[in-house]
Amino acid sequence: SRVYSTLAYIFAGVGAILLALSPKFGAVLSATPAGVKGGVTVALFGMIGVLGARIWIDGRVNFANPINLYIAASSLIIGISDMAWTRGDYTFSGIINATVMAVFGYQILNRIAKARGTAN
Repeated sequence: SRVYSTLAYIFAGVGAILLALSPKFGAVLSATPAGVKGGVTVALFGMIGVLGARIWIDGRVNFANPINLYIAASSLIIGISDMAWTRGDYTFSGIINATVMAVFGYQILNRIAKARGTAN
């Protein structure tokens, strides 16, 4: 989109919150057929996935490093398969679990590699 202003994200976030609080907007979403929601969801998450891959390519992420490869692969599978984890009354969705895997898994594996002297 070539929009680099963080102000645009603030306005989008506030707008999304205001729409979420509107019962009329909720009614419109509820009236939308399931097939339409499914198609929009596939397109949205497909675009997010491709943009994520583009970020990896632009950032020159080294997938020859097994840590990077393992974290990317496991996070994608956890997120795509929607591996939910329930703890008491709380259920953590696949997206949350994939994020935790990406953020903390990388840190843990990187520290283990440094301790073993195998870090790239």
